[in-house]
Order: sequence, then structure tokens, then C-alpha cells
Amino acid sequence: MARITMVEVSNMNDDQLLQYRRFPANLTRALLRTSDSTAAYLSLGASFRKTKLSAKDRELVILRVGALSSSEYERMQHLPIAHTVGWTDGEIASIESGDQVALGERDGTILRFVDECVYKVRVSDNTLLAARRFMTEQEVAEMTLLIGHYMMTARFLETLGVDLDDQATSWSALAPVKAA
Repeated sequence: MARITMVEVSNMNDDQLLQYRRFPANLTRALLRTSDSTAAYLSLGASFRKTKLSAKDRELVILRVGALSSSEYERMQHLPIAHTVGWTDGEIASIESGDQVALGERDGTILRFVDECVYKVRVSDNTLLAARRFMTEQEVAEMTLLIGHYMMTARFLETLGVDLDDQATSWSALAPVKAA
């Protein structure tokens, strides 16, 4: 049960409804309890669909951060996407358990990068160099920002006890809002 009172759809003003329609989920209802962060948060989230990271890499990162953060909400939202982009149940179990060997050298390196970033904040030189064997500098930078975004999201969700949605929410309407 949520630890805050989330904004009810029936009580939303026009600006709140605009944001909620972008991503109609309990996460958004909780974000709407902030003064002015919802649009920016949703736009940052939407930006990760347009990075140089592959969809598989993106979902590996998100599922691992969710597992390390004990965020059932992140898992619930991203498990269907992970399957859609090609992760098998066995591979997802390896991601969530942190089994770098089972994932192979490339994906295991990404998993190690995520673990170090979450646990140690600064990834070691060796892990950064290993990641650079498989990824460009842009991909490494985008992956690092993605890790931070989902760490923040997990802390927001878990601290406030945001209830799970009945099903995963489509990203189809989640596009950055262009400044006027």
C-alpha cells in the first residue's frame, strides 16, 4: 500500500492529466505529488528509447538495477519489454541474480558495470575499460545515466511504497514534451 496519497485521475487538473496520459501509471500519479518534476522525469525516461544503447542492453541495465534495488515495480514494468527485446526467462534469472558468467563476456561485463555503479558509485578503471571493448563512449555515458535514473526511480517507488499497476504500462505515448 502506498505510503503517500497519490493523485486520483478524477481529481487531476489539465496539466496533470497531460502528464498522466503520457504514462498512465501509479508511478506518474506519485510523481504528480512533486511540485514540478513530473514532465522532466517522464521526458528523461522517454529519452532512453532514443539512445545508442540497444534495447537489450537497456533492459539488462534496468532489470539489474531493479533487482539490486529490490524494486518489484521496475521488474513488473520491464519484464514484458525484456521478453519482447529477446531476453529469455533463463537469461533474466541470470541478470537478476548477477550471474555474469552465464551471460557471457559482453553481457557479463555490462552486468559488472551496473553492479559497480550501484554499489561503489565510481566504476573501476578495469571494468570501464572492459565495457569500452564492447561499447562506445556515448553508450557508456548513456548507460551510466540510465543506471542513475533507475536507481532514483527505485528509491522513489520503494520509499513511497507506490503500488504495482495491474499490468505493465505502454511507452507508446511517452515522448519528450517539446519546449514552446
